[in-house]
Amino acid sequence: RVGDPRGRGINRKDVCDMILIVGGASQGKLDFARAELGVHAWSEGVLGEEDCVRDLHLVIRAMDDPRAAIGAWLEDHPQGVLICDEVGSGVVPTDLEDRAWREAVGRICCELAPHAEAVYRVTCGLGMRLK
Repeated sequence: RVGDPRGRGINRKDVCDMILIVGGASQGKLDFARAELGVHAWSEGVLGEEDCVRDLHLVIRAMDDPRAAIGAWLEDHPQGVLICDEVGSGVVPTDLEDRAWREAVGRICCELAPHAEAVYRVTCGLGMRLK
């Protein structure tokens, strides 16, 4: 199980009602969440008190142990909405830390997706349900 020693982590079996939205930068992910999912308040780049986190990729960059932190947030927000930019496409960064962050974002989204109620990919403001 991924997570901290207290058993909190992304792969908890009881974390299954959250929604994951992915897509490129400035592709309308937040507008989609507002219009289609009824999101009316969100945290920007932090795991805040709101039930929606925009810029999950920035949360992952800022935290020493993002898996445990996201798992703990999901325990408090089991029906939360996580919005993450797709950072794995394009030119591979030459900086080792940037490559590691890019890899972490992709892997964490891969860990979240099986436990999500729904996963959407948004491009040009149009959401496609993947799961």
